Amino acid sequence: MEAFSPNNIFGQTFSGVGFFTIPIWIGILLMSVVIVMLVFAIDMTYSIQTMDRFDSRKGKNLEIKAN
Repeated sequence: MEAFSPNNIFGQTFSGVGFFTIPIWIGILLMSVVIVMLVFAIDMTYSIQTMDRFDSRKGKNLEIKAN
């Protein structure tokens, strides 16, 4: 990934790779996508509502007939 030779004009070695290498950036990106998906799934789970028919005891009971 380096544009130049590891040896510069003074004979010293140069490495342009720091702490944030490409695999670390990919890992950060993928984990952020996974966390966003998890937060979205939890939000969708909290928004589930039961039907009103099952909540009301005043109305007619729900009958399921099996033939």
